[in-house]
Order: sequence, then C-alpha cells, then structure tokens
Amino acid sequence: MRFETRQRIQGTVDEVERALLDERYLDFLLQHHGVLLEVQPLEIKSEGDLVRRKVRYRPKPVIAHIGPKKVPPEWFAFIETSTYDKRKHSLSFTNTPTSHTISKMMINTGVLKLRDLGGGQTERTMEGEVTLKLPLLMKPLALIGEKIIQSEGLKILDNEVPVLNRFIAEIIRKG
Repeated sequence: MRFETRQRIQGTVDEVERALLDERYLDFLLQHHGVLLEVQPLEIKSEGDLVRRKVRYRPKPVIAHIGPKKVPPEWFAFIETSTYDKRKHSLSFTNTPTSHTISKMMINTGVLKLRDLGGGQTERTMEGEVTLKLPLLMKPLALIGEKIIQSEGLKILDNEVPVLNRFIAEIIRKG
C-alpha cells in the first residue's frame, strides 16, 4: 500500500534540517511525543553531505490481540535505517521491525523531502510503501493490516510536528 503525507513545519528548510539532524532532537522527541515509548540512536555517521542513521523506535502498541493471541509490544518496535542528503534535503529510509517474525512479513520504505514554502515555513513530504507478505489465504488480512500500519505511522508523524516546531523555536533558534 502506497502512502503520502504533507506537513507544514514552522521553520526554514535549514532550521528543520538542523533540528532533525541535531543529536539532542531524539531525546527531545521521546520526552514530548506521547506515542513513542523508546527512541534510541544506534548509529549516526556523517559523510560529507550524507548522514547515515540507524534509530530504534518503539511506539505504544495499538493492537492488544490478534484473535486469541496476545500481541507482544516488541512487535511494534522497528529500526529506521536512513540516509539524509543535505544537498537534496531528502531522506530515504527503510523501517525494519525488530521482531524477526514480523520483519519477514513486512516491508516499509520511503522518502522524506523538505521544500521551502517561504515565510519561514517548510513543507515536509513523505511518501513510501507498506507491504505485508502473508500466505494466500490471509491476503485479505494483509490489506487491513497495511491500512492499520499506515494509519498509525501517519499518526506518529502528525504527533511529531508540534514537537519539531517546539524544538526549532526553543533549541535551534536560541542555540
């Protein structure tokens, strides 16, 4: 299932980029987000205009049971593996579930782009795909699951906007 979302950030492209790449931002995000239970940088490497990252995220579980089976909270944890290109103001990413069982079934990839809107505002566009690979008899469940995953992922992004705006105002502009 393809997805796309556009969000307006209260900051210039430079400010948004500096905020997203600031080493303090992930802790700030965890402290103020509300849906995320864990945000842990695993690896961050700057290579000229490229920044390569691996970050573990664990959002609050949104499904308690699938049928009679209890869903472990770890099923919702994932590792973002991404590369940010400062010249293109673009980030390509793959989100891989930390659960081996789930990672065999789910693919989530995409691209985030920043675009100047003028007046000190930036548009953040994210587009990508969420795919569940399930056995043939479970294909109808895959479509439902993809919609739920997409919806919850977009909620995480939407909840991030006020946190990002606050970080720009309180940290980036005053730093």
